[in-house]
Amino acid sequence: MKGSLMMNIRYEKMDAWQDQARTFFKDHWQTDTMVVSSGEYRLADLNGIVAVTETNEVVGLVTYTVHGNAMEIVSLNSVEPNQGIGTKLMAAAEARAQATGLTKMVTTTTNDNLAAMRFYQKHGYRFAKVIRGSVDTARTLKPTVPEIGNDGIPIHDELLMNKDLPRL
Repeated sequence: MKGSLMMNIRYEKMDAWQDQARTFFKDHWQTDTMVVSSGEYRLADLNGIVAVTETNEVVGLVTYTVHGNAMEIVSLNSVEPNQGIGTKLMAAAEARAQATGLTKMVTTTTNDNLAAMRFYQKHGYRFAKVIRGSVDTARTLKPTVPEIGNDGIPIHDELLMNKDLPRL
């Protein structure tokens, strides 16, 4: 799959891809619900952009919601890391935010997700806040949230990251 994956991918609104997007979301998050410090989100209530191959296979998905002047990225996943899918999905979300007059992008990640921290920082996101114990709180609403994450790191906190968007 590597190498040829990026050749013929299109990025489309999630609306026409709800069933495939739901399956993709569940495959990556084991549920169709995401609990973060800003709220509890169901995939069906979120906007999104999908990366789709020429054979109509969903290979990436970004979901988002809007709060005031900010677009919050709720989830961002691709089937092949380091192939540019996440970068293009995020760029498409940022372009959509700018086109609608939003001025800020916001996302959260957990304290164990070093890869996400690297990814977002490389794309201009900065740390804004550590929300201590937010994952512990989320676990009371969603007991399936793991206690131990990447590299054996206990998961307790969320890191809020944001990026100011230039005005069009």
